[in-house]
Amino acid sequence: MEATPRFVRRVVIVFVDDSGQSTIAALRYAMKLRPTTVRAVHLVIDSQRSERLRAAWPPDPRVPLEFVDCSGRSLAPCAADLVRHEAELPGAEVTVILPRHSIAPPGGGTAGSGPFQDADIIRHGIAAPGGTAGQIADVLSEVPDVAVTIIAPPRAAPESSGRSEPS
Repeated sequence: MEATPRFVRRVVIVFVDDSGQSTIAALRYAMKLRPTTVRAVHLVIDSQRSERLRAAWPPDPRVPLEFVDCSGRSLAPCAADLVRHEAELPGAEVTVILPRHSIAPPGGGTAGSGPFQDADIIRHGIAAPGGTAGQIADVLSEVPDVAVTIIAPPRAAPESSGRSEPS
C-alpha cells in the first residue's frame, strides 16, 4: 500500500497580467484555500506591460507581485518550469490559479488584458485553438502533484432600469 503524501506547505500560485477584476477574484479564491504561501506571478514577455503592472499593483497588499523573465520563451513552458520547481520542493502541495480574461472577438470588440489572450498565445508559441487559460492549464496539468484551477471573471452586476417591477 502506498503511503499518503504529507504536505507541510500549501502553495498557491496565481498567474497575473493585470490588476483588474479577474485577478482580484483569483487572489480572493487563493486566500480561501488557506495556503501557507500565495504567490502572484507575472510572466514577463513585455517589459513595458510589466512596468505598468508594477505601478498598478497591489490589488491585494498581502500578496507581493513576483516577476519571472520569459523573454524568448513560450508562456506555457515558462509557467510549467516555475510550477515544477515549486512542486519538487519537499512537502509542497501546489495549486495554480489562472484568471480567465474576456477575449475579444476577431475583428474588434473589447478584450481584457492577460497572459492567456489569443494574440499572446499565437505570438509566444502556445499553439492551441481558442487560446485561453484552458490550454495553459493543459500544459500545467502535466506537472506531477499540481492542481490547476481556472477562475472565471466576476459577473457584472445587473443594470437597473430605474423602474420597479409590478408586484
